[in-house]
Amino acid sequence: ISNSIQEKDPNTLFPLQAALGYNIAQNLFISKKNLLVEGVSDLVFLQVISGILEAENRTFLRPDITIVPTGGLDKVSTFISLLRGSNLEITCLLDTFSDPKGKAKVEDLIRNKIIQKSRIRFFDEFKNDYKHADLEDLFEKGDYIKIFNQSFTEYKDIKPEDLNSGIKRTLLQICKYLNIDRFNHYRPANQLAKLGVDAKWFNSETLKNFENVFLQINELF
Repeated sequence: ISNSIQEKDPNTLFPLQAALGYNIAQNLFISKKNLLVEGVSDLVFLQVISGILEAENRTFLRPDITIVPTGGLDKVSTFISLLRGSNLEITCLLDTFSDPKGKAKVEDLIRNKIIQKSRIRFFDEFKNDYKHADLEDLFEKGDYIKIFNQSFTEYKDIKPEDLNSGIKRTLLQICKYLNIDRFNHYRPANQLAKLGVDAKWFNSETLKNFENVFLQINELF
């Protein structure tokens, strides 16, 4: 506590910033039903495909469910802990954990009955013979490659047959082919949203995979 009005130490603002940030965060969750996903790209993909399925009178994500990007798998456990005291329904739809620490955190939450195991779903559960999977693996490979090629014009167009079929996950196949560590996953999601395509643009396998996800997520709420 100080009488000085000339204080310039930014650390003195942290408690206030934290309180304001928490208040803002609470107001973002305007729905009683929240689906936690890893990032903004997941949010965009799910919203776009849900809209396409709705237009086809097929199963889509219930409109009373709010998709909440957490900013990474490592932050999922923090979001669950913060939200559980707000009388909100929470379900998670996540990439398969590759980080043991993140996996351990979520397992602790389940063990301590902060969230039920049945309310945490991973994308590999929707793909046969996949031990690890990302949302992008719900797309038939050719469909995702089409989106990728239109998003990254700095690379020569990739063909599905160019990729190593011995690697399961599409994202890893692309990185291996281009000899890069990773790429911006938001760009393909943003590109798909801008394209404004309908169901005819996709392989039937893609729509079936997403429809199966929405069916099971809807049932969890």
